[in-house]
Amino acid sequence: MKRFILLTLILLTACSSSPTPASYFDSVTDSAPSTDSSLPVNQTQSSPNANQEIGDIYFFLQPRTAGKSIELVKISGTCVYDSNCPLLEKIQVPFQFNFVINALTWSPDGKYAAFSYPDSLNGTPTKLWIFDADAKTWTSIAQFPFIDPPFWSAENLIAFRAQDGLGNEDVYVINPDGSALRKISANLPKENQPYVMDGWAKESVLIRSALTQKIFFVNINGDVQEKFNKQVIASPNGEYFVYDDFDSNTNMHTLKLTTDFVNHTSLTQFPSGFYPIAWSPDNDLIAFNIYNANNQAEVYVISNTGQNLKLIYQGTTIGRLLFSPNGKYLLVEKTTSISGGHLFLINLATLEQKMLQAPGLSTDYDWYAPSWRP
Repeated sequence: MKRFILLTLILLTACSSSPTPASYFDSVTDSAPSTDSSLPVNQTQSSPNANQEIGDIYFFLQPRTAGKSIELVKISGTCVYDSNCPLLEKIQVPFQFNFVINALTWSPDGKYAAFSYPDSLNGTPTKLWIFDADAKTWTSIAQFPFIDPPFWSAENLIAFRAQDGLGNEDVYVINPDGSALRKISANLPKENQPYVMDGWAKESVLIRSALTQKIFFVNINGDVQEKFNKQVIASPNGEYFVYDDFDSNTNMHTLKLTTDFVNHTSLTQFPSGFYPIAWSPDNDLIAFNIYNANNQAEVYVISNTGQNLKLIYQGTTIGRLLFSPNGKYLLVEKTTSISGGHLFLINLATLEQKMLQAPGLSTDYDWYAPSWRP
């Protein structure tokens, strides 16, 4: 099945065997746009005393040569602004990375990460794991034949979609200690199956029909409300929703914002679609990627009022966009280029753009599926 396509090691004809540069950042091949307009005044440069609000960055290393294994690693958030940062740390896991890997998803307090992955060689069942970042322990709290990537609510609940491999699916909510597992999808209309999850909005799970694109809000009691007919990205506080609205008459994509699914505000417009889209932790900024006429990736940041549109990064293919926990940096996952996939950081106050570096981090690996622990 497609879920079990083994990850293919990326073989390059010109891999460098040199160690990680001693300097904090490599020179970068992707260009940093030149601009002199300013972001909102709350976006100020981080100081070295801000490590308590910068978090840690977790991601995966994929070797480009045969005989080596994929590894989960952690870099201290201090590496974002300080060249004298701790050594890269490799995280031990109770399974082998043989199948498709998604990023860790973090609880609001940053104490735990949820991760769905099989620990058997045949790829099923999938277990829902809780990683205690301080104790460095992994605990399985649920298992089904297949489990999609989970989502945390602001109240520390975990929602996930499970499949049985025979075409049946259900959405569940569970406590991080494994208690109170409950199915919430029983009242979803059968004619809109299959469903996918798009996260939480306050006390409701956003569940979208892959067939019709209808959005349903489902609370933990299984009560269902149909809300909209496009995929939306909810802000962290669950009060704002942005989406890509395509006009087939003009062939233009408009990034729109709504709070009630009745009134809609146009934020900006481009000839290509918006993907991915990410919210800042304070709900004020939206980062998104588009591809220009030359098929080059362009990452922008805009306020939730549609002001201060700013081009902050140009590159190749973009995977994920992540704001730092303090909202002062944006992490860009560059997934493909001649040099492989790496992670770039943009200081949103100065627009300085640098590739992530830390002692022990080698550019002889592809870096992917990042997550930022609060």
